[in-house]
Amino acid sequence: MTKLFFKFFSINDGLCQVQRDIIKSIKSIFGVIVNFQEIDIRNNKEMREKYKITSSPTIIISCREQEKERFIGLTQELFLKKAIQKISKECR
Repeated sequence: MTKLFFKFFSINDGLCQVQRDIIKSIKSIFGVIVNFQEIDIRNNKEMREKYKITSSPTIIISCREQEKERFIGLTQELFLKKAIQKISKECR
């Protein structure tokens, strides 16, 4: 099974904390098939430029190093779960 990559680009603010809590719940469900990573973008210009991050929170879900979904702003758990399920089926 192909592993998915879930990159969460954040800063240390209230909005990102709410997103962090949502991701924690998702991680408990999909942690086996998804590699979760949080990247603090305040002091990481290289990552901001590489992934073209303009605001936070931003989430990128990829498969085989190809971006499949991008969410900008606070994203509900339901949308993230549906995206992971859809992408995991496409990437088999």
